[in-house]
Amino acid sequence: MAGQITDPINFARARVIVELGPGTGAFTRLLAQRAHPACRVLALELDTELAAYVATRYPRVEVINAAAQCLPEVLAERGIPQVDAVVCGLPFANFSAAHQASVVNAVRAALRPGGSFVSYSFVHAQVLPTSRRFRRSLQDLFGHLDIHPVFLNAPPALVYSCVA
Repeated sequence: MAGQITDPINFARARVIVELGPGTGAFTRLLAQRAHPACRVLALELDTELAAYVATRYPRVEVINAAAQCLPEVLAERGIPQVDAVVCGLPFANFSAAHQASVVNAVRAALRPGGSFVSYSFVHAQVLPTSRRFRRSLQDLFGHLDIHPVFLNAPPALVYSCVA
């Protein structure tokens, strides 16, 4: 699934890529490997232990101990006006409507025109109202949503890709 999550990113052109919720770094590894040498890769992780783990394991990535909805403030503190891509591993199906909206709005505000947002949801979560709400919010905010199934993932997942 990490390949499917990172494939929508134009690595040749991207100069700032953000990962929200890197966890143990499954997507982080590919972002660090595939990013252009001139590209800045940032990862926002709320859990301090996971943030320290990812920072140690992937020194190329600037790991910030912050919540995803703080993305615009984190970027402003670093003098970054907009980003080229946001990859997200957060469990949106577990979030309230307000939490989902705050994260998605923060992502949308941070993306440059033509920038990409890529996330995922597990297939079994599609029956949950929270999962359906997340999908609808992406369609409403971005106008178009590409959905790619990854059945070989355990558990099977759907990769969501949007362009600002």
